[in-house]
Amino acid sequence: MRKLKERRFVFLLNCTNRLKKRVAVLESLALENIKSKEILTVEETLELFKMSRSTFDRLRKKGFKVSQPNRNGKIYVNRAELEKFLNKK
Repeated sequence: MRKLKERRFVFLLNCTNRLKKRVAVLESLALENIKSKEILTVEETLELFKMSRSTFDRLRKKGFKVSQPNRNGKIYVNRAELEKFLNKK
């Protein structure tokens, strides 16, 4: 019985490690996909530039312009403009 528990533990440990590797690959693919886009959502911007939402909001208060087609709708960011704004500051 004890050997069976040990084998199950090893099996689950191996499965966990494989899943961690898959998640890492998928995260890198998602980041590569984001890097190729010109227009980003706020969530994509935060992930790509590794900033918090409060930092993003502070940039907007300092004069960074975003696109918000509908009132209370999604906010879109032009990646090139953000990079230019960050390099200027």
